[in-house]
Amino acid sequence: MHEFKPQMNLFKELLMKTLLSTTILSIIVLITPAVFAQTEQEVASPEVWEAQVAGRFYPGNETALKDQIAAFFKNVPGQAPKGAPIAIISPHAGYQYSGQVAAYAYNAIKDRKFDRVIILALKHQLGLKRIRGISVSSAKNFKTPLGLIPVDRDACGQLLKASNLFGTYESAFKEEHSLETQLPFLQMSLKDFKIIPLSVCFLTKDDFDPIANAIKPLISDSTLIVASSDFTHYGENYGFLPFKNDIEKNIHKYDYGLFEKILAKDFEGLKAYRQYTQINACGILPIALLLKLLPGDAQGEILNYDTSGHQLNNFSSSVSYASILFTRPAAEKPGDSAPPKDETGKQSFLTDQEKSLLLSLARDTLKTHTANGGARPVVSPELSLTPRMKEKYGVFVTLKKGGELRGCIGHIVPREPLFRGVIENTVNSSSNDWRFKPVDAGEVSGITIEISVLTQPKMIKGPDEFVVGKEGILIRKGSANAVFLPQVATEQGWDRNETLCHLCQKAGLSENAWKDDGMEFYVFTAEVFCEGGKS
Repeated sequence: MHEFKPQMNLFKELLMKTLLSTTILSIIVLITPAVFAQTEQEVASPEVWEAQVAGRFYPGNETALKDQIAAFFKNVPGQAPKGAPIAIISPHAGYQYSGQVAAYAYNAIKDRKFDRVIILALKHQLGLKRIRGISVSSAKNFKTPLGLIPVDRDACGQLLKASNLFGTYESAFKEEHSLETQLPFLQMSLKDFKIIPLSVCFLTKDDFDPIANAIKPLISDSTLIVASSDFTHYGENYGFLPFKNDIEKNIHKYDYGLFEKILAKDFEGLKAYRQYTQINACGILPIALLLKLLPGDAQGEILNYDTSGHQLNNFSSSVSYASILFTRPAAEKPGDSAPPKDETGKQSFLTDQEKSLLLSLARDTLKTHTANGGARPVVSPELSLTPRMKEKYGVFVTLKKGGELRGCIGHIVPREPLFRGVIENTVNSSSNDWRFKPVDAGEVSGITIEISVLTQPKMIKGPDEFVVGKEGILIRKGSANAVFLPQVATEQGWDRNETLCHLCQKAGLSENAWKDDGMEFYVFTAEVFCEGGKS
């Protein structure tokens, strides 16, 4: 069935729009100062809150629902999280669209011991009753086709007493899917847990801290936080048409720009990005609140990403979905080895053997790709790849010929296992760098390969904090952005000002734009290694 055909009847059209998730009114509060005060509490809900969207967003039959989620889990590659999971961001559209993406997040927490799950959801349509704050359900249990889930009533009571920004408005949960779609996945992932069901309504900029401060005492090592959100809603149906060309590429650009803010736990950057782009991620408020709740040492990673446009091969109307996991560093066990150090004593991401394997993989990729019309090499991870090479890192692959640049492409935000990033960016550097013609098979022997494995970017206050030669730098102003790896300035003999001027020109800005208000700066370090042992 193709949901975007004009001849579809009204019911099917409305249903499809709902399943793909809808644009919500509440996202405007990040840029709107209006205050909508709570005026009254509604009558308490029944003891059991019945499923609202079973049979529409997911199967209403127990067996069919179990089978569907089990199939989703089966398609997730087995890979243990790098740390202890503490929070996830999961989509909430109809399972036929977002279920597989959600499975990546829930697989990461599957069979772990969590006594309590805080669910940060939203109400897509609040109608005429505008509610400021957080709605806390008064139900004792939530029901799905898989059974009952108990609500942590004591914790809910604490929140209601902690701040007048918490209230009981059951309409926030009525006919709403953002929270309910998380429940069957939780039931298939965890045992013996209670939920704190929260619907994030209208919030002003001054509400986040008191709300977060009220929730934080409820968080322990046995608490999981779930933020429910879809991402870019593109198309006339959603009133969001910021571009009409290269739609898939630009949707990805919008989403990954937001992901960068999320992974950096950059609350202010998230607001600014939302204000500038008007990106209509429906769970922007739950995500923003999540950033306020995360501990300082939390690390985020993107587990999976997809769009309905990609699934349906139709980007005239598309919704984006992502699974994002946050972890804390796992306690070091006796006998655990620290990351290796290079000859200078600096801690390294990788061993010499791992660097050699990655360079060999890049070399094989370059040979195969140029000789066989775009083919990738066959990789046997079980035989050669170490656990660290299967972890997710930002990575760039640089090609040089006769000492001169021949291609360089990569990604800063970790989004796939390191070895796969090396493969893909070797291909991209050899054939998709717009500055150069594609590398042909006859050139391969004369090309030297360099790989840069990146740390997570962090935002800095200004250019004076950028350490030239030691750190790479990313600048962003509006939709314009550009990046230099740490070695670029050294290779070119540039000082800080020269580096920033060239970076601005690379971004399509004036060379002195780095001095302007509104410019954002991010820095990172990199493990750089190349064939021959010298960069």
